[in-house]
Amino acid sequence: MVVSVFKFYLEVRDLAVVLYTVYLDQVFFGNFIMNYIILWAAARIIRTPAGKGRLVAGSAMGAVYSLALFTPVNIFMSVWCKIIASLMITAVTFAPLQPKKFLACLGSFYLCSFALGGLIFGMIYFIQPAQIAGLNSSGWADSENFWPGLVLGIVSFGAACKSIAVLMHKRIFENSFKTVILIKLQGVQVQVDAIFDTGNQLIDPMTKQAVIVVEYRVLKPLLPAELQVYYEGPEEPDVWRILSTMGESQWRSRFGVVPFSSLGCAEGLMVGFRPDEVVINRHEHQIRVSRVVIAIHQKRIDPADSYHALMHPQLLNIS
Repeated sequence: MVVSVFKFYLEVRDLAVVLYTVYLDQVFFGNFIMNYIILWAAARIIRTPAGKGRLVAGSAMGAVYSLALFTPVNIFMSVWCKIIASLMITAVTFAPLQPKKFLACLGSFYLCSFALGGLIFGMIYFIQPAQIAGLNSSGWADSENFWPGLVLGIVSFGAACKSIAVLMHKRIFENSFKTVILIKLQGVQVQVDAIFDTGNQLIDPMTKQAVIVVEYRVLKPLLPAELQVYYEGPEEPDVWRILSTMGESQWRSRFGVVPFSSLGCAEGLMVGFRPDEVVINRHEHQIRVSRVVIAIHQKRIDPADSYHALMHPQLLNIS
């Protein structure tokens, strides 16, 4: 909660009285905007839903509290009163919650408050240091550069929150959805870094089994030489030619066609095969799957090269 950005007060300097003017509408709307941004960011960081109506209510409560600091009642400036106000704002915005989750929201609320308040103060000082005449317990005294500082502070805060969210999402994504699988075929096995991809809804039309899409380069040790030839070149492999080339070999019964659709390719085809077994390492235990199809993808799946296979989400439900 950012409370009262400006406060009317007198300061004696070298026997001169310095008078600061406060504009209550500016205090209210400035605090309302900041409180809304803070509560919105806190909700995103802690991944707790908060509707626009609740965000508005919590922001308005914080803005009203900032006005209360201009009254002669000193209790509003006390630490305990500020804590109670913070609890009330958090409750209005996020409740009802379990105690642990509520405390997490409160902590995120304070963290965002301190971050945004510091950014706004820093931006105002950056614009014109001489304009900041002094500080008191409720904020800083500078009305001229408040709105430019507010805008710059919010932009910086938004960029920082977005970066943090991306990093957190990446870490959560890696911990929750990344896995390592072993694909076994004819006594040979390869280890593959994979992710569970909700966008992969491929089902083999013949067997009705879930499909795992895997890069050719990691599957190469498993595949017969007559098939590898078609994937070594830069052009897209001809699926039907590959299958016809295999003829009556021992591999033919294992291989088939997996149709797919994606952006830029409404009706695509991949060669797929049935492995002897796929072992999924999940949360320190192994899941063994035999009824699954591996689709061979010629190109790199992840530009960052952090995973090489897309798991069907159905495989998450296998225990």
